[in-house]
Amino acid sequence: MRLGGILRSTVSRSTVSRSTLAGAAFMLASGLVVAFMEAAVRGVSQTLHPFVLVFWREFFSVLLLLPLWVIAGRPRVERRRLPLHALRSILNGGAILVWYLALRSLPLAEATALGFTAILFAAMGSRAVLGERVFPLQWIAIAAGLGGAALIVGPGMGSGAGSGTDSGSGLAGAGEAFGAAAALGSAVLFAGSMLVAKLQSRGDGSAVSALLLAIGMGALAGLLAVPVWAWPSPQDFGWLGLFAVCNVLGQVFFLEAMRRASAAVVIPLDVSRLVWALMFGAAMYAEWPAPPALIGAVLIGASAVLVVLGARRGSEELPADGRQVEAS
Repeated sequence: MRLGGILRSTVSRSTVSRSTLAGAAFMLASGLVVAFMEAAVRGVSQTLHPFVLVFWREFFSVLLLLPLWVIAGRPRVERRRLPLHALRSILNGGAILVWYLALRSLPLAEATALGFTAILFAAMGSRAVLGERVFPLQWIAIAAGLGGAALIVGPGMGSGAGSGTDSGSGLAGAGEAFGAAAALGSAVLFAGSMLVAKLQSRGDGSAVSALLLAIGMGALAGLLAVPVWAWPSPQDFGWLGLFAVCNVLGQVFFLEAMRRASAAVVIPLDVSRLVWALMFGAAMYAEWPAPPALIGAVLIGASAVLVVLGARRGSEELPADGRQVEAS
């Protein structure tokens, strides 16, 4: 009996280990797919306005998500939850639209690093919006991450050779200044979308939520794209279809990672997108960030990881009588 118990324990540990490794692999794959999509978007957005680009990306995403919704049994959304879906569509759609403007104006690695400040802004907003406690480790991480952002938008911005800039220090011009502001504005909107998603977490399923989000974002992008409308070329349509595939795959891989392993294990691995962005920026656009920008990116990535781990540890240390306010 004792030997059998040892064998079962060994098999259980092996199974858990394989599941965790699979979750980590899915998260790394999600980061790779999303980073490639954003690198390609940077090129296509030079000829096709980002608003038009987002509309077609969401249009093709809806076509890909409809079969998944049917397979899930055509779940319906509760009418009382429609305002939350609409709010999330506006926040997430606005974040993507502004984010694509940032990708159009900034070196890829710097834009990706600034995008991770969304986690910091969400942690800051979770106390005011959800009544959640922000722990000391998280406040330290938030301060470090904001310091990293200051390095990127200050003297760290500008990568010299190959980045399309004329100097290696300071914002190279109005274009990059606008791009940095757009990246930070997008991060704030993404943080708002995260908080709304937390409010939705006990409601509708992922299939109907993803479909409604794509429909809402597509409608918003379509309205904003009217003044700048231009029909994509056949080559652009090919890229737009690929963006939609990458978008859906990125979401599927992310959900698989969350299903197979602890969030505290896999979410920090999303920071791998910084590495992918650096590689794609160098390979596709010959962008080489300056040392201060690299330091800022590392600070932001590390702070995002600490915010996630701090939330995990803090929740485990809460007293049993439940002093933390639960999100409704």
